[in-house]
Amino acid sequence: MPTLRSNFVVQSGGGAAAVTLTAWANNFGSGSAVQGTADASLLVFPLCPPTGVFPGNMTANTMLINMVGSLTATASNSSHTFTASVGLYTLANSTQLSLLNSASTTFGSGANNTGNSSLYNGGRQISLHSSQWSAVPSLSQTHYWLGFWMRSSRLAVPMSISGFSWIGASFMGYLGVGNTIATSYRPFPGMGVYSTSFTTAMPGSLAFSQLVAANTNAVIPTVVIHNIGV
Repeated sequence: MPTLRSNFVVQSGGGAAAVTLTAWANNFGSGSAVQGTADASLLVFPLCPPTGVFPGNMTANTMLINMVGSLTATASNSSHTFTASVGLYTLANSTQLSLLNSASTTFGSGANNTGNSSLYNGGRQISLHSSQWSAVPSLSQTHYWLGFWMRSSRLAVPMSISGFSWIGASFMGYLGVGNTIATSYRPFPGMGVYSTSFTTAMPGSLAFSQLVAANTNAVIPTVVIHNIGV
């Protein structure tokens, strides 16, 4: 299980006051697992494993999400667009998450481009600046979940999230219970794939019963949040 770490910590105030963070990541290093993305499929996972609680206070400037692409030079050179969206959720009650903030970015090539492989091949990060959020992200010592969603148009790229596996193998449910994709089986509360399709804004609420977790590798992408540097 990954160790929760923070970076560049500055103590604010005295006593037991919460620290102010300038840079933080849920996983350091290149990661140990990848999982393919499905077009328009919403992946939901805890932002801060293993405890779920963000370790301090931060007004964020940028969020980075690790990805891996494998587009070769001979792949399609058509014009295309990608849209990547995230939703920051908090706990509404014991069975439901509520949308706190969201961001979206669109990228691609408006014309045929034989150099598409230079855009998506290898280790990459999706960058979401504070100006792309519905409100400037302000994080505190709270349980957060992140919803991640991608949609492509005219070009299918073999792109995967890069991070770490929560369970190390395809999650099949609870020991001693037959294999099932029942939504009652989750490796962590509020973790799974949203079972309802959508093509517009992030859902305002997510019931745990709408998240399917079985038969997935339960991979959590490496997320970096900071307010320093570029």
